[in-house]
Amino acid sequence: MHNNIDNILIIANMLSKTLGKFAQITVSDTKKYLFAENIIENEAAVGDSISDNEKYFLSDSDLSQLPFVVNYKSLSANLRKLRSSTLYFKDEQGNIEYMLSITTNVDELLYVREILDVFTNGNPAAPNSTVVDSIPKLNLSVHDIIDNVIVEGQKRYETVVQRMTKMEKQSLIREMHSRGAFLIKGSVQEVATKLNYSEATIYRYLQKLEEK
Repeated sequence: MHNNIDNILIIANMLSKTLGKFAQITVSDTKKYLFAENIIENEAAVGDSISDNEKYFLSDSDLSQLPFVVNYKSLSANLRKLRSSTLYFKDEQGNIEYMLSITTNVDELLYVREILDVFTNGNPAAPNSTVVDSIPKLNLSVHDIIDNVIVEGQKRYETVVQRMTKMEKQSLIREMHSRGAFLIKGSVQEVATKLNYSEATIYRYLQKLEEK
C-alpha cells in the first residue's frame, strides 16, 4: 500500500487537538469515514458513508487530479455556512486512496466579525448617529458574483437551479448577500430572473437576513 493509514490518522489526530472544537477533522477512504473528530451537527461518524462533497471530488476528473482542494463552501443540515479543505492521499497510479478534510463553522466566525465591525466602524444603531447608505460602486462584477454562487450551488446540490428547492435557493441568496452582490443596483432583478423568483420575494428574504 502506497500510503500508511496509521500515519494519516496520527496527523488527523494532531490537527483535531491543535485546532480544537471549531474544526471538524475527518479521514476517509473512497467509501467511508475512518476518523472523525470535533463533528459539526453530526455531519460525519466513523463508519458512515462519505459526504456528497467527497463523492463529487472522486467523480470529477479535474478535481481528482489536484493534490488538494481548499476553501470550498457548503451548508450543514441546519443551513450553517461551512468552509472546508481536503487533502488527497493517492496510490502509485495517482488514484485517490484516502482523503483528510478540515471543516469549520463559518457562522460562528461571522459573529466574531460582527463584533469586530462594531468596534472598528462604530455602532450604526447608536443614538444620534448618521447612517450612510452603501456606496453603489464596487470594483467587482456583480454578474460574476451571482453566476459564481449559482454555479457553486448547482455543484453542491447536484442539480440545476431550475430544480432547486426553496431552501436551496434561499441558501444561494444568502451567499450572494454575504458577498455583497445586492449592494449593486439592478442585482435583485437579475437574481429574481435567474432563480425564477419575484423581486418582492427576494426583497422579503433580504429583509429577514438584515434583521438577524
